[in-house]
Amino acid sequence: MNTCRKAAVCFVAVLLTVLLMSFTCAASENIGEPIELSINDTPVAGARLISGTAYAPYRVLVNAIDPAATFTWDAASNASVSEGTGVQMTAYADQHYIIANNRVLYAEIAKNLILNGTLYVPIRLVARAYTLECAWNGATGSVVLTGEPTPIQNGDEFYDEDVIYWLSRIISAESRGEPFEGQIAVGNVVLNRTESGSFPDTVYGVIFDRKYGTQFTPAATGSIYNDPTDSAVLAAKAAMEGVELVDDALFFCANYANKGSWIEANRSYAETIGNHIFYY
Repeated sequence: MNTCRKAAVCFVAVLLTVLLMSFTCAASENIGEPIELSINDTPVAGARLISGTAYAPYRVLVNAIDPAATFTWDAASNASVSEGTGVQMTAYADQHYIIANNRVLYAEIAKNLILNGTLYVPIRLVARAYTLECAWNGATGSVVLTGEPTPIQNGDEFYDEDVIYWLSRIISAESRGEPFEGQIAVGNVVLNRTESGSFPDTVYGVIFDRKYGTQFTPAATGSIYNDPTDSAVLAAKAAMEGVELVDDALFFCANYANKGSWIEANRSYAETIGNHIFYY
């Protein structure tokens, strides 16, 4: 009996050790590895390479660029808000974007992360908010930011108000409840049509195009006139920033209506995002 008990105790101890080692390794992988970061030859501490993306602690990075910046934590939205010299910025934990001067700066493959209680953001996003050049030095495994910190142009001046108005409404009406990436993709389709030559060359014209019948159901039902969701406005801005998640796609269809549809029969498949299937 004693021998059995000792064996059981040893087994449990070994199991706990293995689990602890697995947890430690996983945690180590999640926080990446330290890398060097400099801004105009001045070193900045805390940068890490995580899953191929260069990150830095949000407060450390912003203060290194703009020492006058102050910070508040918005617990309701799980975000850090900084007020600096000409740059007002919000970095949301677990999101692919930051908002700087009412602009949506998006990182397709990287999210803002909280690691050991600290908010880390992709370095390129913050560099862009201050119009700094950002370069990866593969030889030294380091990130170099250069230039004179200059606030990014405000979204009120950068975005076309009429385009935001209609693009956010069609995104909201067509993809309410879809993942943020799917909402951007719907915006991509509309903007791609304005550039294709086969459709009207304005967002308004594309939405209300009747050349081959109703193109977008919300234009016929009237839901296009409803106020857009906040996420739809952000998605519209991201699309206008040049974020393309479905390159050159001109059509999309809901999963439930796709089988046997004209689009399925006549267009080439691009990809599926959420409940929408996108086609070229």
